[in-house]
Amino acid sequence: MRNSRVLASLCAFSGFLLVVTTRGWRGLDQIPSDPGYDYVGERVQTGLSVIEFRPYLYADQSTLASIASSLPLETRAMFLTFASHLIWASCALVVYLALRRLMLHTITSLAGGLLLVTTPWAAQSAIGNYGNVRWPILVAATVVVAAEATNERPRVVPLTLATVAAALSNPLHPLLLVPLLIGAGRLASTHRKTFAISALPLMFGLTANLLNVGAGGHSEKITSFWDGAGLFWVSGQVLPSAIALTGLALSVRTIRVWSTHRLFAATLFVVVLLIAGASYRLGGIADRYYVAPAALAAIGALVWLVDTRTRSANVAKVLTIALAVVLVVPITRWFFVFPYLRSAPSWSTQVDAAQDKCDRGETTSFELLTSNGESVTDPIPCDDL
Repeated sequence: MRNSRVLASLCAFSGFLLVVTTRGWRGLDQIPSDPGYDYVGERVQTGLSVIEFRPYLYADQSTLASIASSLPLETRAMFLTFASHLIWASCALVVYLALRRLMLHTITSLAGGLLLVTTPWAAQSAIGNYGNVRWPILVAATVVVAAEATNERPRVVPLTLATVAAALSNPLHPLLLVPLLIGAGRLASTHRKTFAISALPLMFGLTANLLNVGAGGHSEKITSFWDGAGLFWVSGQVLPSAIALTGLALSVRTIRVWSTHRLFAATLFVVVLLIAGASYRLGGIADRYYVAPAALAAIGALVWLVDTRTRSANVAKVLTIALAVVLVVPITRWFFVFPYLRSAPSWSTQVDAAQDKCDRGETTSFELLTSNGESVTDPIPCDDL
């Protein structure tokens, strides 16, 4: 039995990795224009750096940049992109395992993981971008915390690992206190110690960030749609919250007899609204802020529909068709990475060309294009080759 579960997990991970790598294939050998290469270049000069404040507490981006800085220059883009794909696939696997923890069918759990790696709005600047792995990490951590908080026997180790991962990667990690409070409120006092322990990393991260930068968010942000803002931007801003609000509104009449699955879905819907609101408050309108609400809303809707099927098969069929249309259209339309992540010549080709110029003594430094095909790195000394 254990071997079959391990095999199923390996197959699931492989499938998730295949999907996300296919989406980002054309940007595989690119350095994303934001955060760019200069952050990696700093690691070349200053050495390994894991936990940093820039301005928020995080370890994800700094760790990846530090590892990349120790590799040959021509391989750094490939490493960073593929490492990002591995993190996305790993987070999808965590979603799959958390849904299995809820005793959901294997197919349903696989679909939950796929909803993360196929999130349409990740195509603009998130897939393959080492600076945006914080969003799939937040999704996976939220699903784990919600799954454990709605279980009759919550486990302290998965909860604490999830909250530590969130605290060390995303400034919105304090929002995970909400599902922890939901769990603590519904279970006997014997389990509240579990939730208190797992809340400690969140409280530490919140305190550290408040002391370092306060709660003001970005000083420059876009807070209203611009002329010509198309369906991609409007739907990413509105659709996840609309799904969450609809799910909560349809569930409120039966709140006293919610099953574990419905409570889990409702918990995700609440977190979706909180993440969407906090992201807008701190950073305004930006595609990277769409990823977590979109994935969590879709996963919550999936589990909500599974629960609804046990109550009314006909209603579930109608709602499933409606949700499928809402999700399949953007997934199909915005599957592959956008030009922002794939418009430059390959990083390794540019490095080879720079190597030739340096060898011929034509230059002492060089600049390389990043993924949008327009932004360039700060001058890189030939000695770094």
